[in-house]
Amino acid sequence: MKKRKPELPEVFVGRDAVRDGALTASDLRGPRVRRLFRGVYCPSVVRDSHELRCRAAALTGAGALVLTGRSAAVVRGVEVASTSDPVEVIALPGHRVNRRPGLNVRRVRIASTDHQPWGTIAIASPERMVFDVLAGRPLIRAVADADRILRAGSTTQQRMASYLADRHDHGVVRAREALALTDPRAESPPESELRVRMHFEGLHPEPQLRIYADGKFVARVDFAFEKERLVVEYDGAWHWRGTGIDRMRCARPAGRSTSSPRR
Repeated sequence: MKKRKPELPEVFVGRDAVRDGALTASDLRGPRVRRLFRGVYCPSVVRDSHELRCRAAALTGAGALVLTGRSAAVVRGVEVASTSDPVEVIALPGHRVNRRPGLNVRRVRIASTDHQPWGTIAIASPERMVFDVLAGRPLIRAVADADRILRAGSTTQQRMASYLADRHDHGVVRAREALALTDPRAESPPESELRVRMHFEGLHPEPQLRIYADGKFVARVDFAFEKERLVVEYDGAWHWRGTGIDRMRCARPAGRSTSSPRR
């Protein structure tokens, strides 16, 4: 009776699969598998995702890496990185980590209290994760990503402010600036980006305002200037054109507008 080959896991080290008889060396170059990183593969039928690539990255540096930033956020359930985005990791002191395409390796100081075990590597604490998002991205994108993470409840603005208060790391000034612009009420990255752009134009609307007319609920709007009785609704086409605030779609609500308690 022919011996059955071992089943392939969703991510695996190629040489281990060959050693265990699950594949031959030539299979690693064929259609059965897809290479995620040098030496790390998945079966070709497995759907690619950033989370899958995070698990593959863990096989490249067992005991030497801390998953952080947007990659850690994805693993924690907040989809702020795509399949094509590099996996963000910190190399722990005393470990040699080979750089690979698709793996963004940084060598910075990280306290033992800032990470916890995750499989064969570690994952950053929520506060360290958000710090790396705030400090490592262009300002507007950093705020948009942080809004989504804060909205998901991984951490809070208050905990982040305390975490950043006495730090002197590279990028902490940028992180504090970005944190001051965050608002977890934002319901999409484009809304966050628009809000920040308005902020830099000197405009400070109330996000997610409930509009009432004669005591009856009318709508919840993306942004509102209550004093001026002006609302601003995000238009998806504006985001992709990226041409600026002059393309905002505005309307004046009828009747008296009042806000509900913030969520």
